Amino acid sequence: MTALTTEARTALVDAFTGYGLKVYDTVPAVPAPPCIVVVPDSPWILPERMGSNLNYRARYRILIVISPRNNAAAVVDIEDAVDTMLGLIPTGFNVDQVGPPSLSDTGAQGNVYTTEIAVSAHMKEN
Repeated sequence: MTALTTEARTALVDAFTGYGLKVYDTVPAVPAPPCIVVVPDSPWILPERMGSNLNYRARYRILIVISPRNNAAAVVDIEDAVDTMLGLIPTGFNVDQVGPPSLSDTGAQGNVYTTEIAVSAHMKEN
């Protein structure tokens, strides 16, 4: 049996794969921009029913990572990526919010522009 959270994460990764950005299904040590990273949000699971048939809301963050080599171009790239990703979110997921772009330090590799799309899905065991 596959965990419901695995099903949700896989659905997101599959929806985003093949659209010009590398897609990570777990946090990489160093993300290679441009890319998408699907990570659990906090809280990750909101139980709605426990017992013989699990029923809960799973929450994820879709991180869009863009190289900031040219700040003006990076902002346009991240705006385009947000619109693309919003259009690719699978049926059954709700978009809770989209965060603003920000400059994030990745250590020795330098800075990247990132933004986060918070999504959730109602997952139900049959």
